[in-house]
Amino acid sequence: MSKQRFFEMVGRYPRISHLWDIGEGEFKPDLFESELGVMSSGEVQIAKFFASVWFHDNSRYGFDLVDAVAVLDSNERGLIIAWIQDPFWP
Repeated sequence: MSKQRFFEMVGRYPRISHLWDIGEGEFKPDLFESELGVMSSGEVQIAKFFASVWFHDNSRYGFDLVDAVAVLDSNERGLIIAWIQDPFWP
């Protein structure tokens, strides 16, 4: 159930969702790390947020809420707020 919820959340971001193999339910770390170098600052922050939820750990890719708020628009900030209000981990 939590993986399904996660994939529904990340699925709203096609530029980021391909960093997970939804069919296999797996994260693609090599692709993730290479894509970080070509994403916009907002994409990097939301990708790092998704990774922190996936791993239940924000130290792996350095997600920082303050950094994220500085570059994300209201839709992405709303997504993070909704997750904070009802957190889950896949």
